[in-house]
Amino acid sequence: MNYALGLLIVIVCALVVTGASLLVDRAISLDARRRHHDVGNPVFQAIAVMFSVILAFVFSEVWSEYNTAKQAIGVECGALHGAVMLANAMPDREGRPINEDIFAYVQKVVRTEWPMMARERRSMVAADDFRAAIDTAARLHVNDAGDLANRSEIITLLAQAHAAREMRTFQLRLGMPDAMWGVLIVIAFILVAFVVLSGTELPATIFFGCSFAVAIAMVLVLVQMLDYPFEGALALGDQDFVKLGEQIAKLLASSR
Repeated sequence: MNYALGLLIVIVCALVVTGASLLVDRAISLDARRRHHDVGNPVFQAIAVMFSVILAFVFSEVWSEYNTAKQAIGVECGALHGAVMLANAMPDREGRPINEDIFAYVQKVVRTEWPMMARERRSMVAADDFRAAIDTAARLHVNDAGDLANRSEIITLLAQAHAAREMRTFQLRLGMPDAMWGVLIVIAFILVAFVVLSGTELPATIFFGCSFAVAIAMVLVLVQMLDYPFEGALALGDQDFVKLGEQIAKLLASSR
């Protein structure tokens, strides 16, 4: 969801509440609404508490998953950068094939996989390039114990980067269930209806109703934007991979 669509949803909610307030004012007298308000206020408070608890839980989970995806990107790029630096330190440019495979993988992620992630898909070509980098590292020829230790550390870092990649791609479709969205929207509608039917005069009813509906709509829009971390206005970017690709390109150019 982009900002324009989110703003449109908020505006539509405000307009709908305004229209509903006008209709209620014509159909139900102020005295009748005040009598109903005295009875409905305890019910409103109970439902509002229920809604607040559910919304707090949902927002906490969505925000946590969003940060998990962000951290996975950092871990993946950090581990790949460490592997590249160790491979570049290998004697006789023996680590260059590893860096070439990692560079090819990073380029695939930036150019191919990242646009696919906005559609909840992952690139199998990028996965093959990553597997090729691990295979190259595992077959790396070593001459002494120091080279063997470097190769083992490179493989460890690549395994760490692979685990982070799996976590990153796992977040693609880990959205909030439709049933949860349905519960939140229904309860929000009920709460807004209580406010519209409250025992206040027309200008105050419109103000209170619009304020309440806009606040709920803004929170739900924010939750939807955070729900899928690689889609919409708050989508996580590929800046870390772009920077990593530039660093690897410089190392490859200097080791020719």
